[in-house]
Amino acid sequence: MLKFGPRRLRDRIALIVLLHLGMMVALIVAFIRTGDGPVYRLPDPANVALIVAAFERTPPTSHKDLTRAFSDANRRVVEIARLPDIGRESVTPATIARYRDALGGRPFRIEIMGGDRSIDLDQPIPLSTHLIRVSVALPDGRAVTIEQKALAPAARIFGNLLLFVAAIGAVDLLVILWLASQTTRPVERLARAVRGDRLETLSPKGPREIIELSGAVQQLRRQLRELIDERTRMLAAIAHDYRTYLTRLELRGEFIEDSEQRRLASKDIEEMRDLLSDTLTFARESVAHDMQHARSDIRQELAEIAAERRARGEVVAIDAIPRPLFVEASHTAIQRMLANLLDNAMRYGGGRAFVRVHTDGRVAHIFVEDEGPGVPAESLERLIEPFERLEPSRARKTGGVGLGLSIVQALAHRYQGELRIENRREGGFRAILCLHLAREHRAGG
Repeated sequence: MLKFGPRRLRDRIALIVLLHLGMMVALIVAFIRTGDGPVYRLPDPANVALIVAAFERTPPTSHKDLTRAFSDANRRVVEIARLPDIGRESVTPATIARYRDALGGRPFRIEIMGGDRSIDLDQPIPLSTHLIRVSVALPDGRAVTIEQKALAPAARIFGNLLLFVAAIGAVDLLVILWLASQTTRPVERLARAVRGDRLETLSPKGPREIIELSGAVQQLRRQLRELIDERTRMLAAIAHDYRTYLTRLELRGEFIEDSEQRRLASKDIEEMRDLLSDTLTFARESVAHDMQHARSDIRQELAEIAAERRARGEVVAIDAIPRPLFVEASHTAIQRMLANLLDNAMRYGGGRAFVRVHTDGRVAHIFVEDEGPGVPAESLERLIEPFERLEPSRARKTGGVGLGLSIVQALAHRYQGELRIENRREGGFRAILCLHLAREHRAGG
């Protein structure tokens, strides 16, 4: 309905509030019009006592005037010859006690005409569709009869009080849920798109303010992405240019006469080339935004890695995977991510690494653990940031330039995955690489 209604959020809220008001009025009118006959109520004992006292203090010749004075559209007062005999009381002792206290011991009778005995005259506003008549004896043997009608709107509502309250609650609940969905659903879609970095898939729906907010967030995202891309392109350009100078240095190093100095210079140039290679890899993967539609078998990838590492004399324990397990990532990306994680574990974890895989039906969680000293808790968050290392040196033998985990994170994001790091309770460090399972391996897929 609101698709063709007001486009501003405040106008939508105003429309829904007005709609709620209209529904409330319609509901009250429906209750008021329920039933055709009059509704009666039990006269208040204090008012009955005042009317009887007025009759007692007035000469009998003026009683007709009193009946006209006390009678109106909702109350009828009549003087009768004597107090009626109703055989037995049809009301509760509590009602009789209230009248006895108010009337000061005067004889009285309460009649429910029509034989209705199901009403409760002890409730705060006793109502009945049958006539309720209260008669009180006067000193001269005559009696005064009082009948009280209920006001129609109040009678209809209070006569169906539980149903009325339930209907009001249901209307309020429906309006609140409608208003909440119209207001919060576009915000929830925007929040999910921002968290998942999928703003390009967000369609402009909802109030005008939400559409404008979505556009502003998308523009901000584009600006941030352009800044990051510019930074990484500049980094890649610098690293690429340095390679040219490294090649020149390598050629000139051949003219160093001292063989030891020539070897050391060649080693330094090789380490610089490795650092630049890491920098270029990080830059390329950071700029590549689109997810590559590829799939690889984790069991096979880990088997290749295990064979390679064992051939190099490294201790890597990999838990067996009983069947092929395909994830959405390319062979090259998985090999690079696992290589970086294993290098990190071997370098800082005492020369041993442990790998296991767990799935939750949609995502494969690859755990790479070591038995090293772990990482201070306050340093965990910044460890994945580019060029962040706990050891301040940038020497290759002490861990490189600090891009290993950043490259893993960039590659994981490229495939809508993630990298999490934490300390193990039993000691050591744990990296968890999360990648989406291929569709045929997902639970229910």
